[in-house]
Amino acid sequence: MMKNINNRRFSRVGILWAVHLKFHVNEYKSFVNNVSLSGILIEGDFDQAIGDLCIIDLKQSALYEKNVIRAIGSVSRVTEEGIALEFLAMKLESFSFLQTALLCKAIHPAEVSREFLVNDFLKLDGEMIYFFPHRLNLKELKNWADIL
Repeated sequence: MMKNINNRRFSRVGILWAVHLKFHVNEYKSFVNNVSLSGILIEGDFDQAIGDLCIIDLKQSALYEKNVIRAIGSVSRVTEEGIALEFLAMKLESFSFLQTALLCKAIHPAEVSREFLVNDFLKLDGEMIYFFPHRLNLKELKNWADIL
């Protein structure tokens, strides 16, 4: 897969969604600054380390009760400004919503739609989508997926 000029695999799209993160010990409520096909960036102060797993609940607004996307994520980057979370798994319904939102909000939707065609980073297993399956312990992750 080709990487763009910023060495990113996927285009970032500016989307403001409310997010609730549930780690083993900590829980956080915040807002997502941008979303890509592989993860999210959240500004704020987080007491987490790279590799920590969590349940990600994304909503279109803090006022809505319904989650639009529910996923299992892993902390991929920690900075003074916040954290980046990489998607590990989500139900097909959440993935479809993610794709639609990215296309609707993208400045260059054609570029984002080309990223959907790269399938070496996804594995479909029943109603679950697993991201970057070659890097995952799918047996362990399926235990987390039962929460979704």
